Amino acid sequence: MIAGELVRRGVPVRFVQAPSDWRRLTTDPGNWTRHVGRGQFLPVAPGIEVSERSTLLPGLRGPVAERVDAALYNRFLRRSGWEQELTVVMFPWEWRATRGVGGRVVFDCTDDWARLLPQARGLREQLRRIADEADEVVVVNQVLADLFPGRTPVVVPNGTDAALLAAPRTVERVPRSAVYVGSVAERFDVDLVRAVLTALPDWTLTVHGQLVFPLRAQAAAEEFLGLEREFPGRFCYAGLLSRDRLPEVLDAAAVGLIPDVASRALGQSSMKTYDYCSRGVPVVATAGHLEHSSDVPPHTYVVDGAAEMVEALQAAADEPADWAEDRVAWASARTWDRRTDAWLAAAGGRLVSPQH
Repeated sequence: MIAGELVRRGVPVRFVQAPSDWRRLTTDPGNWTRHVGRGQFLPVAPGIEVSERSTLLPGLRGPVAERVDAALYNRFLRRSGWEQELTVVMFPWEWRATRGVGGRVVFDCTDDWARLLPQARGLREQLRRIADEADEVVVVNQVLADLFPGRTPVVVPNGTDAALLAAPRTVERVPRSAVYVGSVAERFDVDLVRAVLTALPDWTLTVHGQLVFPLRAQAAAEEFLGLEREFPGRFCYAGLLSRDRLPEVLDAAAVGLIPDVASRALGQSSMKTYDYCSRGVPVVATAGHLEHSSDVPPHTYVVDGAAEMVEALQAAADEPADWAEDRVAWASARTWDRRTDAWLAAAGGRLVSPQH
């Protein structure tokens, strides 16, 4: 969303994807080889180019893997003619690769990676290095500021887009229907959802989003998909959802769920929270991040466990009508246009000409 805003303001954007490791070499050697030495940047939208990248092992595997990947990545950037005014890094284990990169180099922290990826190695040292070296550190939630000793990061939470706020209503809300829109990974609390659907046999839940379970977590992915067999007709994994369909999906839902495992949720600023509120949908979220955020939506139900989530779903069905208006007003003040202003001020406001 920030990339789209930058392009709208006349600033082109280049993305480098997370790398394919040695396993791609065995299944698609030609493609792996093409992206190990330099970028093959291709346009994917007006003003936005993307390149794949190849490596041997992901840098999160440990200090040796981090150093090898950083060396490959640094060569990738240099041979790709990487001469950007602003370079933004989002994964701590890729920071070392930016040494020698010109321009302003910023770290944008969108998660507590130690909680999200407990198998990652060397994160404490990587974050300390970022705190020492980054031109700026931007965090999505105030909780994450403590990860960077000696720094005072700039907090820029997530947001929603004006098109979602402005879209006309074309469907009626379906009673006792919950929706989840977002990536699905180990953070999604399958046991909690199972307990809630068992306790509320007249409720349904539809999940939209990409499955992003790593290979080591395929058992967790199968457990998630197994909910369809456990609750036929009541739980549905509907796959990816284009944003042009998001208004009708949210308008049809009685509640927007955020059923995260609390131990993996601290430090988030879920975009789905803002999207739910932009359509006035009640937000029911597990404890873990919203209650620690300085940007909590009005009338949010923060719950601890299945019993409280059941109560919240039932309460949301009978809440005052004007609460939806309060949520929409809250989201309207947090569009990506406004969030991008704050992000640019921290990351590199010189990118945009004065009239913007």
